[in-house]
Amino acid sequence: MSRRRIRVLVTALGGDLGQALVKSLRVGETDFDISGCDMDDSGIGRAFVSRFHAVPAASDAQYVNAVDDLCRHHKTDVIVPASEAEIWVLAQVGQQLPGGTVVVCQPWPWLRVFGDKLECMRALEGHLPLAAFADSSDPETVERLVERVGFPLVVKPRRSSGSRSVRVVKTGDELAAGIAQLPASIVQEFIDGHEGEFSVGAFACDHFTEVLAFRRELGYGGCSRFAETSQDKAVIDYALQFAKASGLRGSANIQLRNGSSGVRLLEVNPRFSSLVAARALCGFRDAEWSIQAALGRAISPAPQHYRKIRFRRYLNELVDLGSGYHTVPQWATNRGKSKQKAGSRTQGVIDG
Repeated sequence: MSRRRIRVLVTALGGDLGQALVKSLRVGETDFDISGCDMDDSGIGRAFVSRFHAVPAASDAQYVNAVDDLCRHHKTDVIVPASEAEIWVLAQVGQQLPGGTVVVCQPWPWLRVFGDKLECMRALEGHLPLAAFADSSDPETVERLVERVGFPLVVKPRRSSGSRSVRVVKTGDELAAGIAQLPASIVQEFIDGHEGEFSVGAFACDHFTEVLAFRRELGYGGCSRFAETSQDKAVIDYALQFAKASGLRGSANIQLRNGSSGVRLLEVNPRFSSLVAARALCGFRDAEWSIQAALGRAISPAPQHYRKIRFRRYLNELVDLGSGYHTVPQWATNRGKSKQKAGSRTQGVIDG
């Protein structure tokens, strides 16, 4: 008798990461029954799943009870939080919700260190080559950092991902203003990226450790606008060293730059990347592997070679003409329209 489908609840389905997680699970080898939730009942999230539910914000005292009740009702096997706010809340609940649904995210002790940029750098110091850094709340260490490396410097919040809150400062006055605007922050040596900026997916379990690198260009809001698979050995080796030094289990997303001093860490995002769907198309199925590992199931083996692809985000509007949100065939790319006429289905822009 075949196993029943694994029932998965993906949260924050109105956001880029939630939708990317659904797409990644659709192209894997495991049969998933995917439902979704979001705090915005009027958002686009429901268009990606068969069942959708509105839930309170992660900051609401009733959030955990709400998602637990939802999972109990639908006999959900795993919940995959797709917003940082929900990850921080659910990680502190533990490996399971009260009703038994398994939580798929980094455990709280690991998240508490590597989800904090300052604590992350302190934990990795001596294990990896790092850019010089200082705690913004310690004026003496900041002053020593300026004396040591000069300007420009980068000021960024200790807990957040993306580039929207990052300040590149070039003078003492700009540094003081940046710290005043971001009081709980880290000051870091600026890392030039003349050899490229990279988003690297890392996954580790008892059987294997795998990394897959994309050389990327950032778009508005800090998401990757364009990305292509990279075989940069220095980047891949650095990511593997990070996985070992951090004791990684499960999935994390590492942002790196390769510059004049070599590969250096920009930040660690202790969650799946919004490139998770693109990586799944390559064969790097870290969302699927993480779910299998969390459920104690055999993990699908990693391929010997990953597919090379180029990935580009584009506007793909959905419209509701009375029967739910759908794409408009006439608005597809030229190649997409020709494939639809031939009877095939496309899920994105793939060149590989």
